Amino acid sequence: MTVVAELTQIISLLEAEIPASPQSPRNKKLAVKLERKLAEYFDKLEKSFPYYLLGKLYSEYVEKE
Repeated sequence: MTVVAELTQIISLLEAEIPASPQSPRNKKLAVKLERKLAEYFDKLEKSFPYYLLGKLYSEYVEKE
């Protein structure tokens, strides 16, 4: 292994241990979990809000200038 390759490997290992690093394995796992939770939330929001009534509600309650 060359010196440059070894230094690159050491740097990547050190970067993975930085608490705020998005490249650390722990933060990658947390990002995946957050993505799943947000997807669940927006799916539930979509199912609970009556989007099919939106046009009727808009035309009924919004005054035109």
